[in-house]
Order: sequence, then structure tokens, then C-alpha cells
Amino acid sequence: MDDLDRRIIGALMANPRASNAQISEVVFTSEATVSRRVSRLLGDGTVRVIGVLDGEATRRTRSLFVRLRCRPGEAHRSAERLAAWPECGSVKLLTGSVDCIAEISYTTNEHLLAITLEQLPALDGVLAVWSNQVIRRFATPHSWLPELLADELVEQLRSQRLDPWHDPLPSRPAATDALDDRIAESLARDGRLGWQRLAELCGANPVTVRRRTEAMMTSGALRMRTVVEPERIGLPVNAFVSLNVNPTQLGRAGELLAAHPSVLMIAATTGDRNLCGEIALASDAELYEFISETIGGLPGLQHADVAVALQSLKRAGLTRPRVPAELAITP
Repeated sequence: MDDLDRRIIGALMANPRASNAQISEVVFTSEATVSRRVSRLLGDGTVRVIGVLDGEATRRTRSLFVRLRCRPGEAHRSAERLAAWPECGSVKLLTGSVDCIAEISYTTNEHLLAITLEQLPALDGVLAVWSNQVIRRFATPHSWLPELLADELVEQLRSQRLDPWHDPLPSRPAATDALDDRIAESLARDGRLGWQRLAELCGANPVTVRRRTEAMMTSGALRMRTVVEPERIGLPVNAFVSLNVNPTQLGRAGELLAAHPSVLMIAATTGDRNLCGEIALASDAELYEFISETIGGLPGLQHADVAVALQSLKRAGLTRPRVPAELAITP
């Protein structure tokens, strides 16, 4: 991977459905070169472009972070079993106070009850479980964009999007029907499908499919995302932060973290921690700086726990093998 690959990935993160012509304009190369590079990056799994039917916007699902402490030697097996759950969107093995962190979606309080009091404690090898329900999102991976492109180029690409890349979303619910669901399911597998192919997969005409897709994007029901493991773009230090902040300063602290380019996502939560999120950095030195200056400088900070990820087993709903060290790049 070279600098042009990194800039193309940055363009895709800014606008996942940007055309090759739009990308070539901001990475300063030919459209043909962009076409070849994008095909390779998607084909070898370096990046994925997906459509996500937003659970908050559609009022279909809510999110929960769970932290697990496992018996010695059992963490990897427990995490693999957790990753197999369809409700589980991401799973990481950590070093620190807990062994595993996962994000899980749930539909009802009864579903949440079954997950927290029955399914999680029943996982073989699990000794303790902590759960933190997401109650407000300050930033999600839809908005994450490390410093791969100049700010003005990022704004140019984002201005061409219909779907909201920022959080929080509008409070009004976004309704969808069966055709919308088929569209979202197809885009969840390939977020860069053309209108003709998407229409064929959904059994509808291209004009209708485009109108429905764009309406879902505009409402916030459908959000596009470019998924990449941080280490593939030179950010091998991936960590999960769980903080306690004085409630009167919680909103300000969340907004400050959401504005930082190293923050993939950050959310206010219930439970023993009220601000949780994921970060990605280039080195331990940058992690130290982030902890001491960014986290340390948060208004109302009362407690901070940072657990470094050892392996990402699942991200954005896809179970992934560990990336070999020789494939990761350094800045």
C-alpha cells in the first residue's frame, strides 16, 4: 500500500459511494488509475463499502457495549463464540482490566434481558460481565476519517453525500418497507452497487430503486460506511476507552472526543462507565499523548480506563481473520 492507496481510502471514507471521477479529482490522478486501485482495494478485502440500516433512525435496534473477563486461556474461544452471534457487530480481544469487548444490538427489553442475564453469563469461560447501554452517540464509524486527505477535500466529498455522516441523527423516526429492506440488504453486501445491478437484485426498476435509496439516505435510515482495519492505514494501536465523567460535563466531553481524528466512535452510556469509545493511533507515543492530554484534559473527568486491542475478530458485522503483521503499514 502506498500513499495514493491511502488517499483513495480517505476519499472512500469521506464519501463511500463517490464515483471514480469524483475520487480522481481529490487524489490528483486519472480516473482509470482510481478505477484499478479501488477494484483492487475492494477485491482483496483491504476495504469494504457497506450500507447500514441505522437502528436508531429506524427505531429497530439499540446498542450495548459488553466487557468480559474470562478464565485464563479461554478469552479467544469465548470471543469467537460471541462473534458468531448475529446481534454482535464487533468483537475485540484486549489487554488490560478486561479480556474482551463487543458491541451488541438488541430489539426489546426482553431481548436485552436474555442477552445480559442468560446468554452472556452462559458463554463458556466467562467469569464476569459488564454492560453499558448506548444512550447518545457523539460519533460513529460513519464519521471517522483519520488525516488521509486535506480538510477542504474531505468537505468537498462529504458535500456530495445524501446520507448523514455525522451524529446525532434527527430525532424523527424513519419508516421503511419490504423493498427498502431488500435494498439495504443488498447494499450491506456491496455498498458501491450501481443502480441497474441493485435493481436486479431487488426485483424492481432502477428509477424506483434509486428514488427509494436516496430517500432512505436523506432520512438517515440508510447510512454508507467504508470499513477498514486501522492497522491497514498505519494506525496499529487500536484501543477501547471507558470513562466516567461528571454528568454536567458529559455532553461537552463527548463532543470534544468526537472531534478528534483518532476517535472512531464515542457514545454516552449507562452502567459503571458513562462515556465509551474506540480510538486508533500510529504508536504507543501517540497513545500516551492521547491519554495524558486529550483524555486528561476532558472537563469533568473522574476515571479513565484504556484497554489496547490485541485482535479484532469482528468489525461492522463481518468476522475477519487477523491481519498479518507484514500487511500492516507504518506511517
